[in-house]
Amino acid sequence: MLQDELTDAERMFIDTLPGPPAFANVRTTTVWIIEWLAPEETLTGLKLQEWMEQRRPGWSVYCPCETKADVLAAIKRAEDWAQTTAMVPVLHIESHGGTHGLTPTSASDAEWLTWEELTVPLQRLNLVTRCNVIMVVAACVGYAAVQAFNKGPRAPAIALVGPDTNVSPSKLFDGVKELYRRWQDTRGLTEIVESASREMGEVHFELEPFTTLCFEAMVTGLVKSIRRPERQERMERLRLRLLAETQLTREQIDSRMPQLPLLPAWSEMQRLWDEMFMIDIWPENKERFGIDLKDIIGRIESFAADLT
Repeated sequence: MLQDELTDAERMFIDTLPGPPAFANVRTTTVWIIEWLAPEETLTGLKLQEWMEQRRPGWSVYCPCETKADVLAAIKRAEDWAQTTAMVPVLHIESHGGTHGLTPTSASDAEWLTWEELTVPLQRLNLVTRCNVIMVVAACVGYAAVQAFNKGPRAPAIALVGPDTNVSPSKLFDGVKELYRRWQDTRGLTEIVESASREMGEVHFELEPFTTLCFEAMVTGLVKSIRRPERQERMERLRLRLLAETQLTREQIDSRMPQLPLLPAWSEMQRLWDEMFMIDIWPENKERFGIDLKDIIGRIESFAADLT
């Protein structure tokens, strides 16, 4: 999606960059089902929990919600449980949804919980699990929840699973059951999601590892920033700011402009990445999520030099 904004040459270059490790599977302990549906709706979250209890008693926790405050409180309860019991949950949300967020009904006056409002609670939950939360959004266009993944300093989850477009509740329920039927298999989450997608027919579950999303956004922004027009526009904004905030003349400012770095310092970028995936707290996370920003920044600088 982000790379649609790039030229063919830029895409080819980005494909050569050493990205993060392949998706890190986790051994989850609990499916934490949060259901936010109006009373007249079919309570698919409750049906899912009852189905799970028959297959594996005690594996799931069911949290019915009437308001968005209840949803946020249910996430906080999961955080508290994870903090005190070392629980690693699959955070499963049953609701209506769309590009704006989550809602209990399709009524025009329904209450909404935006993806932005979910970001910080998810970050807190993921922090106490040492960056191990997988989020399943069983809502129409649940994949739009990726919007909750666009803000630091901590990752809100390690992966998002959700349908890529509108889907009927019955088909979605079939897909969700297959997802958890296969969850205990030795196969990886990618294969599990593919199996669940086959149960839904033309609609598919999408699996978005947050490392992939974060890496793509970062390198796309860096590569776009080295384009000559973007560099000139950035320098002009800085020039105008310095004229307004300092006593320097335009000539003095222009004499200093060539000294500006082409890209942010790799050490600062590395710090931000390591904080995002909690490598700064738990160094062992480097094996699961680490990248070498010194190498990546150096390669982008070389690419920029080749363009001049």
